[in-house]
Amino acid sequence: MPTPEARISYIIKRLEVAIRARLDLIAREHEITTMQYLALSVINLHPGMSSAQLAVRSFVTPQSANQMVAALENGGFIVRKPDEINRRILRMSLTEKGSNLLAEWDEVVDVFERAMLSDMSEQMQIELRSLVMSCIDALAEFTQKADADR
Repeated sequence: MPTPEARISYIIKRLEVAIRARLDLIAREHEITTMQYLALSVINLHPGMSSAQLAVRSFVTPQSANQMVAALENGGFIVRKPDEINRRILRMSLTEKGSNLLAEWDEVVDVFERAMLSDMSEQMQIELRSLVMSCIDALAEFTQKADADR
């Protein structure tokens, strides 16, 4: 009888846990938590987003996002400015201090990601990124359809 293979979802969860553990080690050497680093990364990719948008993109509750944003703002890593149309919405962007800290983290994360991907060619890395994004997109579509069917 053939040995059963581990489920893809289990393998991906193992990878997520390993990455998180490494990021948590990096966090001990820097001024912010792993989740705050990820938030800075998301804000850097999408400047001008609101706390609600950050919560969705960071996979945290709105309350957790608000706490994260407050800590980042108090630390001088981000600034929030009222939206030009709806003044109640506060748009975030990185400060110079936030950009500098993100660059420091990114250098360290680059080293561990290169180690993680060291057995893969550049083409394999591109394919991996594409395959994972395809899974994310398919799951989002599946979830939207399931929600619509309720």
